[in-house]
Amino acid sequence: MRIPLKSRIARRLLSLLPSVGLLPRPARPQGISAILRICNEKDWLEASIESVKDDVDEIIAVDNGSTDGSREILEKLAIKLKKLRVFSFAGKAPWDYSNFAIEKSSYRWIMKWDADFVGFNREGSGLRGLVEYVRALDQRMYYYLNPLLIELTGDFYHQFSDLRVRGDMEIFTYSENARYVPVARTFSRSPYPVKLPPGYTPPIFSLRLEGIKLPVYYRILPFDASVAYHVNIKPAIRHLTGYFYVQWLASDGFAKGVSLEDYVLEQIREKWGFADLDSAAAFYMAEYSKWLVPYDKNLGELPKNIIKLAEGSPFTVTYKEGKPAGRVG
Repeated sequence: MRIPLKSRIARRLLSLLPSVGLLPRPARPQGISAILRICNEKDWLEASIESVKDDVDEIIAVDNGSTDGSREILEKLAIKLKKLRVFSFAGKAPWDYSNFAIEKSSYRWIMKWDADFVGFNREGSGLRGLVEYVRALDQRMYYYLNPLLIELTGDFYHQFSDLRVRGDMEIFTYSENARYVPVARTFSRSPYPVKLPPGYTPPIFSLRLEGIKLPVYYRILPFDASVAYHVNIKPAIRHLTGYFYVQWLASDGFAKGVSLEDYVLEQIREKWGFADLDSAAAFYMAEYSKWLVPYDKNLGELPKNIIKLAEGSPFTVTYKEGKPAGRVG
């Protein structure tokens, strides 16, 4: 979250108001609620939950009509993991989805966790380091932190050169006034790391994202350490639909109830010249792979839980003339 310096200073001063009794203090019991939004996330869902379960007090998993077996995985895990609570959500807007999950939570801290985040722990750092840090903060105040994720994409040994780490994860103190809202943004060129051939991208990208809206008494704290891997390693069609996802959210079709799959089909037929998702996904994945580079070991050697996932993964980046050129799986 980027906040101007003046706003940061103002927030720092106003954040003291709850501690001196001029604003209500956080009322929920001390603890961390991880919220997961799930729609067809079977690939890494179990690994994601296993990686976070020992460091939080509850896991709120909200399924959005999965058809790939994700719901069955959740229900099976919930039998043995009592802190995992499973819910259903029928809407499509991600900001409503996130707010629904927040309202199902019980504890003071809300950790926005995705089903393709896999936490790791190293001595004195990683997810446990974040958890220990927030638990030690002043319980009378409200905070927001934006920890880093290490990006893995294509397979477990590759990344984009200009997207090695990202800040998709958030953790903040619960209050009734901290909620997700839609945020519209416009780009004059593609914001995606993947560079498609000329003619395949629009001249202007209109996107709609979700962003957290916080009261001014929240203190924004820096946290520049990585705590998890973003395992952006999915079937080709999932990568293709992911490319169009935030464009779909900003489209008239989304407002009219057009599904993501139908929106993608319309785009690839009219603008890309493909008649089906499989063909378009194969094309997209080939272009996608050209921009991958080997995993940067300066970010740390892959931990054991990530290596175990890599050994069982069906996805492998392929090379041609010494450069990434596609992917198996």
